[in-house]
Amino acid sequence: MARHPEWFERLDTITEVVRQAEQLEWLGRNEIKAVFRCSERDSIRLLHKFGAEEKDNVLSLDRASLLAQLEAIRAGSTYAAYLRQRQGVAQQLSVARAQAASRELRVKSPEERLARLEDLPPTIRWRRGRFEVLYQDGADLMRQLAEFLIAASAQREEFFAGTEPFSEHAR
Repeated sequence: MARHPEWFERLDTITEVVRQAEQLEWLGRNEIKAVFRCSERDSIRLLHKFGAEEKDNVLSLDRASLLAQLEAIRAGSTYAAYLRQRQGVAQQLSVARAQAASRELRVKSPEERLARLEDLPPTIRWRRGRFEVLYQDGADLMRQLAEFLIAASAQREEFFAGTEPFSEHAR
């Protein structure tokens, strides 16, 4: 991924602040520092980047020149690439969040839990030597296994009787 200046994410705000600062003809180190929300060192770098001049032994940048350059950056291909990259990252995060949510294990609260093996959903079938669970995804499988284990724990004797080789209670 290409690296873009940190202030690109605030370009619209920076441009608007510079546009509204009509009372200032020149911007110095402190103004750039405040507008770009950057360190003093970075403000000096930005002044040089945007073509500041030394005026009365102070590095200064014409506000109109800065505004024109900011608008050119906003309309340029580098900023467009930044926006596409940012959109791509947002889409990837959205997909990752959806995938994580689909893998989330949802176990019912104690009041909702099935306490009896007979009350298990039809997607869970067990009998001597065979255990089947029909599921939609990993999260659904884990939820159903948890339900089965809760019911089997609540009715341990019936569960063990149903799993023994010569039991009459097998499902």
